[in-house]
Amino acid sequence: MEENDRRILEREMYQIEQIRQLDLEELQVEEVDDFQNSSDDDDNNNHRDPTHGYDSTGILGEFTYNICVASLHSYLGDVEDTHHRTAFLDGGAVLNLPLFCLQGVVLFPGATLPLRVIESNFVAAVERSLSRVDVPYTIGVIRVYSDTANHSMKSASIGTTAEIRVYSDTANHSMKSASIGTTAEEPSLYK
Repeated sequence: MEENDRRILEREMYQIEQIRQLDLEELQVEEVDDFQNSSDDDDNNNHRDPTHGYDSTGILGEFTYNICVASLHSYLGDVEDTHHRTAFLDGGAVLNLPLFCLQGVVLFPGATLPLRVIESNFVAAVERSLSRVDVPYTIGVIRVYSDTANHSMKSASIGTTAEIRVYSDTANHSMKSASIGTTAEEPSLYK
C-alpha cells in the first residue's frame, strides 16, 4: 500500500508543478487601435449616451470597451483556430461526448470557457474530440459540487455542449483551449 501512496503523491506533485509552470507563463498583451475616429462616425450624432468610467488618474471620463479583443483569445497565447462551426444539434440526438465535470463552473450557451487542461486523460479527451467526424470539436461540460450533507460530490442535472473554437498544445503536454457553449442538455451518464 505504501508504494501506491508514493505513486499518488508523486503524481500529485507532478501536477502541482505543471500548474505552477502554467501560472508563470506570461500573458500576451495586445494593443487595439482606437475606433472612435472611424469614418462611420457622424459629427451630428451627439445625442448618444456614452459609457462613463474613471481614467487612470481617478477622474470620471469616457471609455469604450472593445468587445472584439475578447474574441481573439490572446490571453491563451499562440492558438490554432479550428475553422469549424457546428450547426445546432438535432433535438433528441444521442451523442457520446467527452464530459468535463468542472467544480464551481456553469457554462451557459453562448458563453466562452477558457480551459487549461493538464491531466493526461482530459488532454486525450480534447484530442479525441478534435479528430471526431460525427460531432467534431465538441465536448460536454457539467458542474459538479460538494454535497455537504452526504460528504460526496454531486453533478448538476443539466450540462452544456461546448464547441472548441481555438486550441494550442504546450511543451509540457498540456493544452489550452477556448470553447463556446452551444446548447443546454440533460446528460445521460452511463457507467
